[in-house]
Amino acid sequence: MQPLIDLVASFRLYAVCIPCGRMHALDVPALIRQLGPDACVTDVRLRVRCRRCGLRTRDVRVVYMGAGEEASGFAYRR
Repeated sequence: MQPLIDLVASFRLYAVCIPCGRMHALDVPALIRQLGPDACVTDVRLRVRCRRCGLRTRDVRVVYMGAGEEASGFAYRR
């Protein structure tokens, strides 16, 4: 798995809670500061927890956005 630092420029990470339908964009630079420069998506999956229902879903989506793009069009579909 790629280190989080490799995802900063062109990718966004989203935590998704399928049971309650919540999706939240994760702050990748903050995760790198917290988990270290060698942290990868697997490390995030082990820690992610839904703030609405409290479940530890381990569902993290990596979305390619291109350099400098915004994630305005991404939405989880049931």
